[in-house]
Formats: sequence, structure tokens, C-alpha cells
Amino acid sequence: MEAVKMIDLEKFVAEPVELCIYGKEGEDRAPAVKRKIFKLAFCPDNTHIRIYFDKHFFIAVPLTGSVYQNGQEWTAYDEKSALYYSIKKEGK
Repeated sequence: MEAVKMIDLEKFVAEPVELCIYGKEGEDRAPAVKRKIFKLAFCPDNTHIRIYFDKHFFIAVPLTGSVYQNGQEWTAYDEKSALYYSIKKEGK
């Protein structure tokens, strides 16, 4: 298990990806959405990485999450909120 690091997400910037945020197995799950990641930035208090989809809209992933990844997919688990954040290169 690794910690959340911006360098691991840089390979997804400007790429078409599928993004999904979900809870534990067995819970209702929203479908993955297809987006391009516009940019990455740290939140002002340096507790989260913001994943921007344009100049204004983003999701924030806690830096305290545990990361599982392979070449085409990155998933972080935040124990405090019990949420998974999954990014997968589209079409892979």
C-alpha cells in the first residue's frame, strides 16, 4: 500500500479517464463518469489533492488515503470517509 502522491496521478492529466467514487462492496454505486483531467493541485491546507476537470470543478482526494495501482488504473481508499476514488484510463 502506498500513500496518495500527486506524481502518481500526473499520467492521467489530459487523458480521457473513467472516474468513480464509491463505498464498500454491496452498497449502491453510481456509474463511472468519463472526463479529461484538466490539472492537479494541492488544496490550500495541503490535506487533499484536487483533481480538476476544468478551471472550476474538481474532486478532492485526501492525502492520507491508501493507494492501489497498476499501469492503467489508480484507486485510493480513504478510511475516514470509507470511500474509494478510482481513476482508470478510458478504453484500457
